[in-house]
Amino acid sequence: MSVPSQPGPTNSSKPRATTLIPAEEWRPIGISDLEPAAWEALRDTGNVVVVAGPGAGKTEFLAQRAAYLLQTGICPWPQRILAISFKRDAAANLGRRVATRVPEHAGRFASMTFDAFTKGLVDRFAAALPADWRMSDGYDIRMAPDAEVSQFLNGVAFSAPPALSGKLGFQPRRFVPDVVGGWHLPEYLPTDDDVDAVTYAVREWWRARYLRSGTAEVDFVMLNRLAELLVRAVPKLRRALRMTYPVVFVDEFQDTTSAQFSFLTSVFGERTAVTAVGDSKQRIMGWAGALPEAVKRFTNAFDATSYALAWNFRSSNSLVELQHVIASRLDPTTVRATSKASAEVGHDPAVLWTFSSSDREATVIADWIAQDIAASDRTPSDFALIARQRVKDFEPLFRARLAAHGIRVRNDDARLGKMTLQDLRKSEIARLLLGLLRLANEPHGLAKVWRDVSAAMERVHGATGDDTAQRRVGEYLAEVTAHLRTWLRSHPPATTSAADTIKQVVGLLGGAALRRYVKSAAPGEDLDIVLGAFEARLDTTIKGTAKWGDVLDEFEGADAVVLLTAHRSKGLEYHTVFFLGIHAKQWWAYGSDRREGTSTFFVGLSRAAHRLIFTTDQTDRTGPIDDLFTMLTEAGVPEIDQG
Repeated sequence: MSVPSQPGPTNSSKPRATTLIPAEEWRPIGISDLEPAAWEALRDTGNVVVVAGPGAGKTEFLAQRAAYLLQTGICPWPQRILAISFKRDAAANLGRRVATRVPEHAGRFASMTFDAFTKGLVDRFAAALPADWRMSDGYDIRMAPDAEVSQFLNGVAFSAPPALSGKLGFQPRRFVPDVVGGWHLPEYLPTDDDVDAVTYAVREWWRARYLRSGTAEVDFVMLNRLAELLVRAVPKLRRALRMTYPVVFVDEFQDTTSAQFSFLTSVFGERTAVTAVGDSKQRIMGWAGALPEAVKRFTNAFDATSYALAWNFRSSNSLVELQHVIASRLDPTTVRATSKASAEVGHDPAVLWTFSSSDREATVIADWIAQDIAASDRTPSDFALIARQRVKDFEPLFRARLAAHGIRVRNDDARLGKMTLQDLRKSEIARLLLGLLRLANEPHGLAKVWRDVSAAMERVHGATGDDTAQRRVGEYLAEVTAHLRTWLRSHPPATTSAADTIKQVVGLLGGAALRRYVKSAAPGEDLDIVLGAFEARLDTTIKGTAKWGDVLDEFEGADAVVLLTAHRSKGLEYHTVFFLGIHAKQWWAYGSDRREGTSTFFVGLSRAAHRLIFTTDQTDRTGPIDDLFTMLTEAGVPEIDQG
């Protein structure tokens, strides 16, 4: 069995015999229509900011806008569209949707995260950095914990020049995102004769982590600053980027950091049509450096035309009304969305349940979910358990109570080495490994899995767009699955380790090819971290299991009630949402930043399509937490004592 050779360059990005569609004749693909504001924004070829609330279909809008620009020739071949998202799953989702809508143009749509894009520039063009900033021996990615940043700042304050005494009181948690991220790297390293407090502290930070002998240590904020310096110091690179990407999309713009905003304006501030999509009411990343009023700043800096999407395709009318009450707290001028979702009858769309104990809470909810599934065509994956934080505190009881009904729980916030389960499930490499194991275990009836695995292997082996290379990959995939099937049959899960399984799968796929692919196409992902997390997850599901199919089902947890934080729920939707723990123990920090706390509340509750059940206990509701209960009362949410 031989691994397919890497084919040479192809013209895969050139559409095959496609005919351009006149702009006035273009129609949406895969959907019946767009709302009026979406049509206006889609046809605007300048800088655009689209305000899209929960359920507005922003990903679909971006996919349709991409199709419009590519199919009409407004973005002509060989130019491309660059779509920047903040989360890898959002980037992958948008890329897949565009590929489905306009497969003939998929090669001209690049969808990636901010971090992946800036890291890719540094990896490719690091040698062009100004002499004062060139690395001597490569770099490792490592985020410094708050304690380490605090120790650094204490040392800097002690050793600072007398003129800066008492001026270096930076907050450790804000230093990297705000201070390091807000500092433009000068082409020449500042000397001691020309530094203020910020310049001195940031320069010493770079000296300690980057400008040192041996391997540098950087985080994604520092990579962003290096990428911005690159395009500023190398005008040819900036011109090339603007020529390659005359159109840029930026998703979830309300979460843009100072470093990301400055990079965007530096690289694409001129001669590029930028579309920013966001909703200031869903700004929940302030702790990570998200700029206040980022959407407004973009509108001013890019002289952008603003459009507001008013349709909600997710939530029923009653839930849209509840969302409007909370949204009005964040923005009194907000316009009530129009629900386009069908409403269900026979239940309260929103209710607050009070419990006397956590055990009672888990028991009642588990029984209720089991009864609802039995009385409907719903599955466990239609239900979500969302909490503000510390979801691991809820997991043991809910897992036990739901297991009594034969229902699984999947904790998407669970740590697996250096990844969460949610991130692992969305990793392209993890999906490839799992898909290959599925094909080997079940040789028939998995046509979609075969297509997805085949497409992933084509990308890994550089065969996309090359018919001959694709045939080789298809033949290779058949050989791999046959070999792995034989191996699985002779290695039952009860007597096989997760480590041996990973070794076998990666060996058949070609570890070197995987590593090359991750480095070139998924720079925000670390193969060793993914493989370590995959092994850790497999190790928890393989023990005591007799069949490989059961192992893989438990690993994936697709048919399970999901447990996750409000932050991790962003962009997701469920038929029924239980918003757990509306009390001071979960929302203890609410009073320190009520706006961001309210935004987090808004994000969590707006995941529900049809039913939303808040839960609380019998503790005191006075103090800042009373705000949440006041909003629920204003929205007419009834309270029921569940004992």
